[in-house]
Amino acid sequence: MEVSNAPSIAGPGHNLATTADILRDRFKPLLDEVEDLAKRATAAKNALTDGAIANDNERDPFISLGIEARKLAKRLGETKLATTKPLRDEVTETNRFFDTVITRPENIQSAFETIVGRYDAKKREEARIAAAEVARLAQEEAKRKLEEAAASTHSVLGDVLMQEAADAEHRAAVLVNEAVTAGSGPTRTEAGTVSATAKWTHRITEPAKIPLEKLRPYMSIDDIDKFVRAYVRANKNTAPLPGVEIFQDQKTSFRG
Repeated sequence: MEVSNAPSIAGPGHNLATTADILRDRFKPLLDEVEDLAKRATAAKNALTDGAIANDNERDPFISLGIEARKLAKRLGETKLATTKPLRDEVTETNRFFDTVITRPENIQSAFETIVGRYDAKKREEARIAAAEVARLAQEEAKRKLEEAAASTHSVLGDVLMQEAADAEHRAAVLVNEAVTAGSGPTRTEAGTVSATAKWTHRITEPAKIPLEKLRPYMSIDDIDKFVRAYVRANKNTAPLPGVEIFQDQKTSFRG
């Protein structure tokens, strides 16, 4: 029986059993084996003087317990995989099903965004050009007003023309600012809103020419550790690396 289909093991008046409760009940014999091994391992360790093996007679029980622990861990791992495989297969199949279904509307969305995007980009460009032309005409008008005011010999008329020139310059400045931002906002329609976004990205063309030192501020310690591991695998202790201690990590293992 799969864990997800297992009945509750709680008695009347209790909440439904958790997955951990069900697993503990289902695999109680294995848990008992782990508990027994742990007790014997603790007893063997406590029997040592100062926590160190003094002779071969003291060593051999540790080897036996270590081999037993390795085999039990292997059996537990295999049991875990056998228990979770139906669940993993179900998740994989479910993901595959929905991924296939989702692809169709996503493709429609992508295609239509491209089609609308081309049209919208054209309209935005036209809006920018039109706004820039309006701003240019306003600047020319302001310049003409200023020249007219400067050429006037009548003091009162000159003051009036100068004020008109100042107003025209202000309008021109506003229109120039509008021209800069024209076509940059979202387009709202009866059907929905169209927005255009842009982000900076990259494409590596010549890896050998990349100045890696410039990338250092953006490298995490995990990134650097990955490169160091590759370096150590290739060179071992034959080529020291500043800032890195290279050593052999020796581990004892049991066979039997």
